[in-house]
Amino acid sequence: MSRVWSTNDWDPLEEIVLGTAQGLTPPPVDDSVRHFFEPPADAHLERIGADTLKRVVEETEEDFADLTEILQQAGVTVRRPEPPRPDQAFATPNWSTVAMHALMPRDCLLVIGDKVIEAPMAMRARFFETMPFRRLLGEYFDDGATWLAAPKPELADSTYVYEPGHSVVGENEPLFDGANTLRCGRDVFFNVSNTGNRKGAEWLRRALGPEYRVHEMSICSDHVGTTLHILRPGLLLANSARLSEDSIPEQLRGWKTLWVDEPEDDGYAFSWPRASVWIGMNILALGPDRVIVPANQERVMRQLESVGIEPVPARFRHGRTFGGGFHCCSLDTRRTGELADHL
Repeated sequence: MSRVWSTNDWDPLEEIVLGTAQGLTPPPVDDSVRHFFEPPADAHLERIGADTLKRVVEETEEDFADLTEILQQAGVTVRRPEPPRPDQAFATPNWSTVAMHALMPRDCLLVIGDKVIEAPMAMRARFFETMPFRRLLGEYFDDGATWLAAPKPELADSTYVYEPGHSVVGENEPLFDGANTLRCGRDVFFNVSNTGNRKGAEWLRRALGPEYRVHEMSICSDHVGTTLHILRPGLLLANSARLSEDSIPEQLRGWKTLWVDEPEDDGYAFSWPRASVWIGMNILALGPDRVIVPANQERVMRQLESVGIEPVPARFRHGRTFGGGFHCCSLDTRRTGELADHL
């Protein structure tokens, strides 16, 4: 049997990959960065001091150490990538940039069943983001996992399409981040957005084969982890500012929904935030009745308690600074349970 097995976000967690803040390098603000983060007009003028960057990295690693202890106390094996080298420049024939980080395995990798898939990401600075995880991918492959990589995208200027009120990615090649998906056993919900297109959904559909059903949705501008979580079959955690009953994917309507009002604001250390306050609902489940939650999100914790879920508070200071929470910064590679039809 493969060591890799995970088909949802709620079965009891056994093994996880946690990213690293080491090597964090904010990239130049090119079209792909503007497309994803939608920063202020003067974002290209940002100058992050060496002391500020050092503090963010050190404090994030401190928070990851606390998170690792919580996970290990729950019996979870924690794996880490090779730290990337800071300021690592690279280029293709058409553009050049700097590698951003190895913070968020949830974005660059996707686990479905015994498959680990390298995602064809739309941001140029993340083109080689799976490289720090290659040692782990090799281990998982040697232990029986199916290791797939979507086609490396060209990421031409025409990729980045701006429409009134929002931005999308063009359909000239398959594109998606792993965090565009919401896994529910045999059903995978794929968010068509500025980080994933319909051609990406179709590539995933064909790669997974007839065991799975890939449903397209458009519930937010990029990743789904700050908009909708499946806490367990029949129970959702949803962003009240972005969703209503009618905009929840049709297959999940009728499930009980905990509606999150605006979360607490953690603030940010750089001159502009890489995530909204909704990063506060980016949670990580240890199982169907225990969920790791940012320690300052008291209202979210009380909501979880109201349905019999134990919140496990953990410090996390820089989710808005670099644009990721507990779910973004981790990748569950093994959960107990079987492939099931939950709909």
